[in-house]
Amino acid sequence: MMLKIRTELLRNPVALIVAGVIATVVLAIFMEGVARIVLGGPMKPAALICQALGLDSSLLWVGEILHYGLGVIGFPIGYIIFKVITGMQSGVVSGLVWGFILWIAAGTIMMMAAGQPLFFGFGKTMVASLVAHLAYGGVFGGVLGRSAAEEL
Repeated sequence: MMLKIRTELLRNPVALIVAGVIATVVLAIFMEGVARIVLGGPMKPAALICQALGLDSSLLWVGEILHYGLGVIGFPIGYIIFKVITGMQSGVVSGLVWGFILWIAAGTIMMMAAGQPLFFGFGKTMVASLVAHLAYGGVFGGVLGRSAAEEL
């Protein structure tokens, strides 16, 4: 299985990073723009990361770097591992499932690590986060799936 994961990661690393960048931009649009409309203000994943790591708010830039780094590099690697384990093909559906998994992790692991209520307190923020993570996953899987189809 490790060999298959390695092979998938090295098949087209540029497409993996490009899909990660595009999906991360979409995620940022949802967390900054759409959340302002729905929640009255932007979502602050960098602040949550800083809380989870016990970092002072003056180090918010570290949280930003980690959040964008996860979107561009970490989550794409996780997606490939998920894809190999499940046998799913790259595409919007597998991306949406991946986005849902990321949302579950954010709503549980990250929230607990930051000392916050599970699933953002089960309010509007929970739904906004779900939509943002589904948007990330759907776009990521779609871009990567299109890239894979073009290789054929």
